[in-house]
Amino acid sequence: MEYQLCVIGAGTGGYVAAIKAAQLGAKVILIEKDNLGGVCMNKGCIPTKTLLKSAEKWQDLQKLEEFGIFVEGMAYDWQKVMERKNNVVYQMRKGLEQLIKLNKIELVVGKATFVDKNTVHLVTDNPDDERDIVAKKIIIATGSEPSRPPIPGADLLGVITSDEVLKLDEIPGSMIIIGAGAVGVEFAGIYAGFGCMTTVVEMAPTILPLCDVDMQKRMGLVLRKQHIAIKTGATVKSITRGVEGLAVTIESKGKEEVLEAEKVLLAAGRRPIFVAEELDRIGVSHTKKGITVNEKMETSIPGIYAVGDVTGMSMFAHSASHQGLIAAVNAFEGEAVMHYEAIPSCIFTQPEIAQVGMTEQECKETGRQVVISKFNFMANGKAVSMGETEGLVKLIADEKTHKIVGCHIMGAHASDLIMEGLIAIQQGLTAENLADCIHPHPTLSEAVGEAAMGLFGNMIHQVSMRK
Repeated sequence: MEYQLCVIGAGTGGYVAAIKAAQLGAKVILIEKDNLGGVCMNKGCIPTKTLLKSAEKWQDLQKLEEFGIFVEGMAYDWQKVMERKNNVVYQMRKGLEQLIKLNKIELVVGKATFVDKNTVHLVTDNPDDERDIVAKKIIIATGSEPSRPPIPGADLLGVITSDEVLKLDEIPGSMIIIGAGAVGVEFAGIYAGFGCMTTVVEMAPTILPLCDVDMQKRMGLVLRKQHIAIKTGATVKSITRGVEGLAVTIESKGKEEVLEAEKVLLAAGRRPIFVAEELDRIGVSHTKKGITVNEKMETSIPGIYAVGDVTGMSMFAHSASHQGLIAAVNAFEGEAVMHYEAIPSCIFTQPEIAQVGMTEQECKETGRQVVISKFNFMANGKAVSMGETEGLVKLIADEKTHKIVGCHIMGAHASDLIMEGLIAIQQGLTAENLADCIHPHPTLSEAVGEAAMGLFGNMIHQVSMRK
């Protein structure tokens, strides 16, 4: 049987591509070797955000007296927390299964390997179902996996990745997290929130190396308030057996230090999943970072596309889904182009961090002349009433045109508020355009409007912090 499209991998990029192609009238087969939904739904976005919400609820309980509420006998049940996480994942996966059926997509659980540029060989648990799949177009969406840095002792029992940390039977008494990017600080917040003594180790000079400098500084203070120890500019030399379970030797400024904990979490990034020899056989270009694609998400072989983490480009679920849309449209005579200038990044700490566009550091490095304005959540009525005053909105605009080029938010619901900055950058809006929008009161969004005012004039509820 010949299909118009074969999608290999049913993660965020793959299933979105399959659905879009089916909506365009294509006969689609979707092949997944594991669970529908990929990393995001099963081992990433959904389960981690579910655990984060439980941690947030537990931490909120500790602050109830501030709101005049007193509760006795508060406790949490980690097994129930994990059960809820599993139920949420199951619910989301079942919903996706229904979507696949409604769009008349053939879903097969199995492993696909390339035979040629239009054929893949399918192997499933059922030997009778082994067959060749012929398709006019193919989309590779095989995702990524946690990378294990070459640290001596990284294979010891108790050294885990972001996959295993989601399956822990109990909260460990202590944990060392290697890597202070988004994944590292999110898990630090979860486990420290439930009482785990947590230490974060980062090789870069600061935590969250890809974030704006103000977000780095403020989140560092917040994490320390949450009793999370931070070791930056530190290289991990080895992991060995220790008194408490594991001993991590780090080196910083020429001095060695030994840290001990029950668990060590490797949170130093992810790597794309593909078999180099297989791609070489059919002529698909790739590097260590991922499969090489053009702006239409097409590989070096016409008719074969790649989307999501396997490309190594903008490894976010929302990037993968948009890449999936672009690839599906282009596979059927479309002319869609993928743009990366305005892709938001969200970090679900407490409070959240979200950013889009250029950071202050990038503006300095590129010599771009900009004006910067900051508005603190402390001066926002809704934030004060919520008891969520930690954070700020930072807007960056071109000095001459006042067009918004960067938006960085730390605070409650930052991941929702970032859309204002994203739309402003994508549509080429100026600070005046953004400030002229009437923001509802009392809302957190007013902080964005005030920061916009500060780019060209004076704010109302705070002395302007423009530079």
